[in-house]
Amino acid sequence: MSGRAAGAPDDDDSVQSRLASSNGALQNLLARLGTGIEDLMPSGGRVRMKELLASLKDHDEGRQMEALNELCDVLSMGQEEILIGFNIDAFLPVLVELLNYEHNPEIMLLSCRAITHLLEVLPKSAAKVVGCGAVPLFCQRLLTIEFIDVAEQSLLAMHKLSTEHPEPLLRANGLAAALSFIDFFDINTQRTAAATAANMCRNIAEDLFVDVAQMIPNLTQLLSIDDQKIVESAVLCFVRLVESFSSSEAQLEDIANHGMLNQLLRLLRPRNQEGRSFEVSTGTYTSIVKTLSLSCRGSSKLAVSLLEQDIIKTVHAIINKEEDAQLSGTALMTVVAVKRPVEQLLHTLVLANELLPPVQGDAETSKFIETIAGTTSLAQDVFGRGRSSQCLRDFEASRPELLAEFAEKLYPILIDIAVTIVSEEMRVTCLSAVAKLVASMKPDELLPVVRDSHLLGYLSGFIASSRPPIAGLSLLICEMLLNKLPQVLGYRFASEGVVHEVGRLCAKELTVPNESMDALLERARKLQATVLEPGAMAAACAASGLVVERASSVASRLKAGDASALPPLRELFCAGEGGISSFQMLTSGLAESLLEFLSSSEPGHIEAFVRVFCSAGPGQTDAGAEDQPLRTLVRKLNEGLTMHESFPVVMSDAAGDLTAGLKLLAQPLKLRLSRDASDSALGDYGGNVVLIEPLATIKAVHDFLWPKVAGGASPLEDPAGPAGAEAGSPDQAARSRDKERMQAGAAAAGDGGEGGDEVDEMEMPLDGSPERRVP
Repeated sequence: MSGRAAGAPDDDDSVQSRLASSNGALQNLLARLGTGIEDLMPSGGRVRMKELLASLKDHDEGRQMEALNELCDVLSMGQEEILIGFNIDAFLPVLVELLNYEHNPEIMLLSCRAITHLLEVLPKSAAKVVGCGAVPLFCQRLLTIEFIDVAEQSLLAMHKLSTEHPEPLLRANGLAAALSFIDFFDINTQRTAAATAANMCRNIAEDLFVDVAQMIPNLTQLLSIDDQKIVESAVLCFVRLVESFSSSEAQLEDIANHGMLNQLLRLLRPRNQEGRSFEVSTGTYTSIVKTLSLSCRGSSKLAVSLLEQDIIKTVHAIINKEEDAQLSGTALMTVVAVKRPVEQLLHTLVLANELLPPVQGDAETSKFIETIAGTTSLAQDVFGRGRSSQCLRDFEASRPELLAEFAEKLYPILIDIAVTIVSEEMRVTCLSAVAKLVASMKPDELLPVVRDSHLLGYLSGFIASSRPPIAGLSLLICEMLLNKLPQVLGYRFASEGVVHEVGRLCAKELTVPNESMDALLERARKLQATVLEPGAMAAACAASGLVVERASSVASRLKAGDASALPPLRELFCAGEGGISSFQMLTSGLAESLLEFLSSSEPGHIEAFVRVFCSAGPGQTDAGAEDQPLRTLVRKLNEGLTMHESFPVVMSDAAGDLTAGLKLLAQPLKLRLSRDASDSALGDYGGNVVLIEPLATIKAVHDFLWPKVAGGASPLEDPAGPAGAEAGSPDQAARSRDKERMQAGAAAAGDGGEGGDEVDEMEMPLDGSPERRVP
């Protein structure tokens, strides 16, 4: 026994040595056979490929025809054992030579077809097809159409090449080749030509613009064809052209010089209104809006042209579609957030912003905006860098009704979007448009626009956010408003909390140097020392303080459970312009006191509230006035929540049918939850990325996270109570197993996060209890 054990290592070494020797011999044998193994393949392989190549090089056109037919059949089948022996470098020069047999159209057709099949079965051969000189021949067959079949086959080959190699096609006059005689082809070939042109318009070099410009009339004509696929390819051409030359005002105007804007606007309107047989897809609709917004951003002349074609009504219709015409305010914004693709909404807002002339700021204001802009396009949005805007300014000065229309149709929507959709990029764009509108309007025109809007209340919330691009732009709007309407808006600035929030911002001290925050604080202190200086705002602040005192008195009585405070509360929300603002309501503690009053266990509180707020007041005969105070109260509460809420929700742009949408529910949400700076009782879990199932309940998420931040039992007790958690019970055993899984998962997931962060992954089992996914 011991002898065998001692000899085992030697035996193992001998076996391993013999296996290694055999393996090496086998590899040598296969290497020797490899050079000729294809020759052993039946019906194909390298031998047959060599025979076909020899036949193609023969000057007997009959043999060449037979070889081409067989080669097309072989390539169309795409059999791997045959393609192994196919030598691209040997075949391509011969096929290109045959493509030039103008005296024999059949040979040209078959050689072109063979190259097309080659591009299909071996996509990597595209670079070699380009390099061997086939592209100019394809283009020539389309520019001088003698044989329609050869032209169509050449177009198919160009379409295959255009996906990866658009520039060589463009340099060989490929755009003209694809579009010059498009009307001679059937509808399917026309679609291929349009798609090929769209591929060639991607990332066009500056020196190729001359070649593209001569075909812009043809591209514009495609936009009017009553075929959805052709039109959508033409739209893609223009969006790529505008993207490629967005920094050149002259080239943008050349692109739009043949009716592009008018045709794109037609596609944005309903099909029954324009006599089309189709509606463009959502993606194409978004591309059209993007093309218009980039065109206006790059050229003021194009913005003027769109204004002459009632673009303001079109922008309003894009946001507030016909089926949503009855909605407004929060209801409309909810529909916009859910139904409109994010990219489409963003480009619509950019388009609205670019319809207004830029703000004419001094050097100090320009430097301020550039400093706080960060990664946003704030400077471009406000000042319109890189284009001459005088023609737009002159046009709107001669047509003041355009500013009035913009203020009536778009200004309220821009305010609602800026507040409701918490996306910094969209908010910057909306506030930039508001700043431009305020700067462009005269005081008497501006007063009715801002007097009845909620802008000032929202501006105080934006300033309170202390995010440099948002807060800085809000300060700029406040400054322009007070310079134009100091007497009228003084009280509103005090009552809506603008004065208070500017004062809070000025009192901040930075512990870490930050250029953007430094510029923001400096601008706020300048605004406080000049426009908002105590002497000028003393009367307004005093009047606002009286309202806060009244509200505080009512709040104290409600807190004490005094139902007689309800009539004075109702009066606060019946006072119109002199009534309480959202800021005053929150500052006075009225919201908290009312909540405590209505939540009290004392009988009759809710009945008393309903009786006071849902009945007409003394002397009121209007039936709609009965619930007006209640409506005002709810609106003020919503405004207060909106001002203090900063939870961004990003909608997915995933397109597709119901199945595609349901698939998103199978993907966990990736969250990073940060502890509030003022909370020291909880542990900091901000360094972890948490993956949570979309259908998990809030309680499940709470139960999963609580042990990690508190280190103890959850304050939300088990519904079964202590009796259901006795030692040894099934519930107790299940909780123990869950705890073990969580601990095991925490140890296993430590290296799965992004950038070294720990990733906690949570799923929602059928029993409703959270469970860790253990890798």
